[in-house]
Amino acid sequence: MLAEDAKDSKLFREVGELLSTLSLSLVEATDSVHQGAHHMRVVVYKKDGEVNTDDLATVYNLIYPRYSVIFADRDMELEVSSPGLQRSFKDTIEFSIFSGKLVRVYSVSASAYIVGKIASADESSVTLAEAEVENSGEKREMMTLPFSDIAKAKLEYRWEA
Repeated sequence: MLAEDAKDSKLFREVGELLSTLSLSLVEATDSVHQGAHHMRVVVYKKDGEVNTDDLATVYNLIYPRYSVIFADRDMELEVSSPGLQRSFKDTIEFSIFSGKLVRVYSVSASAYIVGKIASADESSVTLAEAEVENSGEKREMMTLPFSDIAKAKLEYRWEA
């Protein structure tokens, strides 16, 4: 099952506010302490294009100085990346972030994968446009799935046109 805690995370809110000035969306922000070092991972997305190395460098240069001061008692390691072509969703908030993208979800009630474009998402469900149930070949113009019915989800990328 997908988590629903990103919007409640203080780190997610803080980093998201910093990135809003750059026309980037925050997909994931995590931190942990391992072997005396503070590890922070940030995944960013650009709605109107692809995330490039300049975007990643800008995000790094914006976040690193701030959090190296906040976590001054430990060494700081920061990883900034794009979501990639086939990102596995970790939180339900990602359905809103990737609105308009092709996604592949596993529906528990249908016991099958469903592929479609994210038309909309709210706090409890996602609506897929041009949805197709993979094992039966059933196609629907629109299909709404509650998050409680989704076991896993990921971005779907069609390698052939």
